[in-house]
Amino acid sequence: MSTLTNIVNLYCRTDPATYDGSGNASLTITVGNFASVAATGPVSLKVITPFYANVNALPTVTGATSSWLYQNTAVDVPSIIQVSFNGFPANSTQTVTVSMSLASGAPNIPSFGRAIFTTDAANTIDHDSDLTRNVWPFLFVRASLATPTPGNTNLYYTTPQTPLVAGGSAAYIPFNFYNGAGTLLSGTGHPAHFTFSTPFYTRVPTAGRPSGFTALYENNDPAIPSVYQLAVPAGIGLLGPALPTTVNIPFQVQTGAPRDLIPTTAIVVPTGTDTQGDLSTALSRFGVLSTVNTAV
Repeated sequence: MSTLTNIVNLYCRTDPATYDGSGNASLTITVGNFASVAATGPVSLKVITPFYANVNALPTVTGATSSWLYQNTAVDVPSIIQVSFNGFPANSTQTVTVSMSLASGAPNIPSFGRAIFTTDAANTIDHDSDLTRNVWPFLFVRASLATPTPGNTNLYYTTPQTPLVAGGSAAYIPFNFYNGAGTLLSGTGHPAHFTFSTPFYTRVPTAGRPSGFTALYENNDPAIPSVYQLAVPAGIGLLGPALPTTVNIPFQVQTGAPRDLIPTTAIVVPTGTDTQGDLSTALSRFGVLSTVNTAV
């Protein structure tokens, strides 16, 4: 049975990073413990890579062990690395440097990645008093490139910012997929791939998942994202650029989630003979608003 008697206050942040002319960048992540008591059980940093970015090598960190939680070489699928510490000192910080490289065909505007620093699921001693500072979205800067040759699609998506009660029931969130290059009776000829990692402390329940929805990586620890991909049916933009293809996906905020806006990043890309020039519009952040039920 969990005791959780040791109150810690973990957090993380990153410094801005820039891709050089060769497409390489070093991301510096600071992890720390605000509390006056040390974490005595296992804690870890999770790094979710941006789309079109590769981790060149697992980071070497004094007193910690680095490993892949999930590794995928597809440019439109994030990978996840974990840097594990056996405890963490009070009132202290440590830096972790992750070397990344930009993949060919990357959008002119790079996507966000995320750093997450929390106690591990197996840690039955330490309790984090504030989970609002444990996640840090990071973004790289790159030099502007010449505008790529447009393809036959211009995909993007929208979705509402949806409030969900932590520990409450799942709810469907609509995702609207548009093709800015669509014309009447001329939409995408092949399914588009919509890929995302789940927001912090948020899951996609098995019940109610739409057709074409695939789990690429699933983890039951609420602090570790799962990765999913949806095959959006062909025909996006078939009735013109202003009419979307809408797919509902169920989400559930888990017990213990911070009362906060919890963001993540997703991308929708064409497949088959469908092409798109710059994918900057194809990626965007979305999030759920974690709330508490105050009803009596």
